[in-house]
Amino acid sequence: MTMKNNYSYKLCVAPMMGHTDLHFRYLLRLISKKTMLYTEMVASNSILHNKSKKLNKLERNKDNPVGFQLGGDNPEQLAKCAKIVESHGYNEINLNIGCPSKRAQSGNFGACLFSQPELVAKCADNISKSTSLPITVKTRLGIDNLDNINYLKDFINTVSSSGVETFHLHARKAILKKGINPRKNRSIPPIDYKRVYDIKKIFPHLNIIINGEINKPEDVLAHLNHVDGVMIGRAVCNNPFLLNDIDILIYNTEALDKEAIMKEYFLYVIKNFNKNVKITDFTKHLACMFKGYIGSKHTRAYMCHELNYEKEPIKKLEELIFKEDLWKNGQDLYSKVI
Repeated sequence: MTMKNNYSYKLCVAPMMGHTDLHFRYLLRLISKKTMLYTEMVASNSILHNKSKKLNKLERNKDNPVGFQLGGDNPEQLAKCAKIVESHGYNEINLNIGCPSKRAQSGNFGACLFSQPELVAKCADNISKSTSLPITVKTRLGIDNLDNINYLKDFINTVSSSGVETFHLHARKAILKKGINPRKNRSIPPIDYKRVYDIKKIFPHLNIIINGEINKPEDVLAHLNHVDGVMIGRAVCNNPFLLNDIDILIYNTEALDKEAIMKEYFLYVIKNFNKNVKITDFTKHLACMFKGYIGSKHTRAYMCHELNYEKEPIKKLEELIFKEDLWKNGQDLYSKVI
């Protein structure tokens, strides 16, 4: 039996491979206290077969609310993973039915499961029997020729019968064929917000979250007139402080001091940086906070790459963040530090 969620889906950050890791989620939580966050997707086999790098993705901060995204097609394995995930204190388990990558297709998970709604329902049912956590599903609107509202309606109807009450809908289909990689699958299939709106009308009792090419606070507000929540992705990677702009609009929160957030994140880096991790594992997420300053392109490149080769990376990062004159009149930060 799954629990009712006691948090809001009004604003979510999408699970993104290579982005929504432990450190990025910490930065985002400094900026927004209410946004629902998600981990990168982790395949069930990686957790159960004790692959150390993937197990590290189970680590978390005090960053509630945060959901853990699982990939897989074996109901029994997913149920076992759910227990492990719950033991790490996550608030939700999200099942990935949207990833179109070759790896996902070869493992029969992600978007290819869209053609197997009965199996998805069984997976969700097994997960719900093994954990008290809510189960949600992130999916595309269709795949290949299964691209119409009637099939999508049947898919949601079947999966929701297992107790799933929340669907995150990426408002385009996935193309599962050679030559179309995940990046192209985020742009080539046309966006179709109307179909998501129509699904909400068909299933008013379900939580319907819209996702796909949503980049501005005013766009978030507009979508919320039609659905229960909005999930944003790449826009937050490019500008993490976008969350504050959206929070001001939809929650009437106060504007935050960007420099203060960066300094607090610096203290987090000091506490967690060690010889087993690269400094850029932390600073690659901070780099985009420098957008808008003269020379910021060079600064971001420095924080994402060159900082690894500094003998005293913490000292260099401290100079970059704490020297007040670097922030005056949008001066060239990179040249000041180098």
